[in-house]
Amino acid sequence: MAKMSAEDFKNNLNNPARLYLWDVMFTNPIGGGDADALELRCQTTNIPGRSVGEILVPFKATAGIKYPGKLTMSHSWPATFVESTDKKIFTALHAWNQAIMDARTGLGRPDILIKANIYLRLMDTAGTIYQKIRLVGCYVQEVADTPVAYENEGVIMYAATFSYDYWDEA
Repeated sequence: MAKMSAEDFKNNLNNPARLYLWDVMFTNPIGGGDADALELRCQTTNIPGRSVGEILVPFKATAGIKYPGKLTMSHSWPATFVESTDKKIFTALHAWNQAIMDARTGLGRPDILIKANIYLRLMDTAGTIYQKIRLVGCYVQEVADTPVAYENEGVIMYAATFSYDYWDEA
């Protein structure tokens, strides 16, 4: 094997993907939330992962043979949003959550009425989208407790977890 130099590495990786060049697109927030506000105010998230399980088949006196098993995903996608005094993030997340299960009546709706696709778009330094990940069948699973305190000077941030059926590259 040939010895690789730093110059070889630099030439092979001419434009590394940046952590800060991304955005999200909410195609149809359930409950009538403001898609533009959700997209613009999303501050942090993750690229979803995948894994493949293992099937171990014991064989005689050996340690066994491994075969690939089922494809698994976490089915959870976190996102953190910055809020404004217009409370568009609270309104959007709450309306979506209420559409899933009404807190007063305890009645829910079928999947087709509570799920929407969300797209995570990764961009290069010129602003061109080089990868688009589609999260299929998303709904708001959880909005975490949001601390407020007199001694802090920060802004209100809502941490939400979206559940999804699966993801693929769009």
